[in-house]
Amino acid sequence: MPPTQEPAITGEWECMECGYIEKGVEARRPSQCRECSASARALEFFPDEGWAEGDDDDLDDEDDGEDER
Repeated sequence: MPPTQEPAITGEWECMECGYIEKGVEARRPSQCRECSASARALEFFPDEGWAEGDDDDLDDEDDGEDER
């Protein structure tokens, strides 16, 4: 029986030098930033997982569009 492959974790790679964001997969770190050419060490991965399931509770704290009178 062949080994089962875990699904790829999708998300965004953000350059900590210039702020450039690139969609991608955690297992495939870009070799450098496409915008400023910073090394791969300057790129940090942020997974999509919470947003896909509607985990936007933090965004509701500021204004929900209703007037409080």
